[in-house]
This record gives sequence, C-alpha cells and structure tokens, in this order.
Amino acid sequence: MLFFLKDKKKTVILFILIFFHLLLISIQVPLGDEENYLEKAIFSIFSPVQHGIIVLLKKVSDLWNGYFYLWQVQKQNNQMKEEMFYLRQENNILRRALEKLKKGKDIREFISAIHNSFLIAQVIGIDARNIYKSISINKGSVDGLKKDMIVLDKNGDLVGRVINPISLKEARIQLITDSDSGVGVIAKKGEAKGVLTGDAKGNCFFKYIYATQKVFEGEELVTSGLDNIFPSGIKVGSIVSVVSNGSLFKTIKVKPCFNFNDLDLVVIITNESREILNIE
Repeated sequence: MLFFLKDKKKTVILFILIFFHLLLISIQVPLGDEENYLEKAIFSIFSPVQHGIIVLLKKVSDLWNGYFYLWQVQKQNNQMKEEMFYLRQENNILRRALEKLKKGKDIREFISAIHNSFLIAQVIGIDARNIYKSISINKGSVDGLKKDMIVLDKNGDLVGRVINPISLKEARIQLITDSDSGVGVIAKKGEAKGVLTGDAKGNCFFKYIYATQKVFEGEELVTSGLDNIFPSGIKVGSIVSVVSNGSLFKTIKVKPCFNFNDLDLVVIITNESREILNIE
C-alpha cells in the first residue's frame, strides 16, 4: 500500500511537470505577428519602467542643456556689457579731450594714446556703516590702481576716487556723497567756483558760494580741476535748491549725476588718461 502511494505521488509530479512544460512551450509559440504570452507579460511589466527611465533621462538632459545654454548666454551678456561699457567710456574721454585739443595737435597720436588708458571694475561691496560713504571694487594694486585715481560711472559722470587701503585685487572708492569728500567744482552758467561735499545721505552741498554770487536751480556743476585731483570738465551733478539765510555763504543742495542703485560697473581713470583729460 505504501509503495502504491509513493508510485502514485511520482506519477502526479510527473504529470505536473509535463503540464508546466507544455504550458511554457505554448506561451512561447508565436501568434502570427503578435508577441507570445511571455513577451507580453515581460513587456507589460518592464515597459512602464523603461518609459519612466527614458522620460527621466530626457528631463535631466533638457535641464542640463538648458542650464549650460543659460550659462553661456549669461557669460556672453556680461562680456557684451563690459565691452559696451568700455566703448562708452572711451567715447566719453575722447569727446571731452577732443574739445580741449589745440589746432595742429596730432589727433591720430592722441586717439592711440587713449586705448588701454583706463580700467573697468565690478562693484563688489558697500560700506556697512554708511552706503553713501564708499564702495569696494574687484581691482587692486596688481591691476595698477593707485590712490586718488578718479572713478566714473557708465555715463562718464563722477563717482569718486580711489582711497587706501588698496589690496592686490580689491580697492575702496570714496564716493562724492561722503561727508569727508571734497571736489573742486564750477557752475556752468554763473561760473561760481566752490567745493562739493557729500551730505552722507545720497546728495551733496556746493560750498563756499558767497550770498552775492549768482547760481540757479537746475544748473549743472562740473569739476574745475583746481583741487589737483580731478581733471576739469567732468559732470558732477545739478543744483536742486539754493537758500540764502542772511549768512556769508549760500546753502546749495546738489543731486549727483551718478545713480547709486545703478553702480554695477565703474571705470578707473589711470594717470595716462588724467594727462589726456587735462589737455589745455
């Protein structure tokens, strides 16, 4: 009886194995142009996974290409911005200096001397104590910067001058809005001469103008050159108010030409440019 049961068990296992073998053969038999059942099952399982991986890789690729493209565009924009800034400054210096040239001066020699006679710098910081006192730039002694070199904005208007300390790759610029700043200036209409100092709040004062001297609201002020630091003829600001209160001097408020909120790039005038701008 025990032998019979064992023999029967073997028979059942044999039939089961034969059944699964036939089943595997059947599901692998091609169904015309259709896939077999096993292929369909595998495709159903792995197709979503494959699709997800492809979509993910495409998105990563698009993201990388987009980032790289934007990085290249940003780099080109910054380069073009500096080139335009450079050309604008060169044009400003050329225009002011040509106005002072005497007849018979070799203009071609003069123009060649202008090239590479100034530096363009990026503003990288402001004075934490008072934002209208000074700024920091990314040029220093290795770039040839020296104390009292003058600094202009993108329009060629006066911003300030280089002051100590000057490190290898950084320098401080004293703004004309600093209360300790002093610039010799002259009014274009009445030709009143005085000193421009900052009010430490973003504006300036035109000092030492007698009560009897004529100055007008809206009148432009330019550097006089009498301080032996700033070349003459550089635009500084315009008068916004004139008050005579019975004292010896008038109280004259001035709005600077440069826009503090737009100080991204500045130009530093070298000694060579200073000589060009001081042509008589």
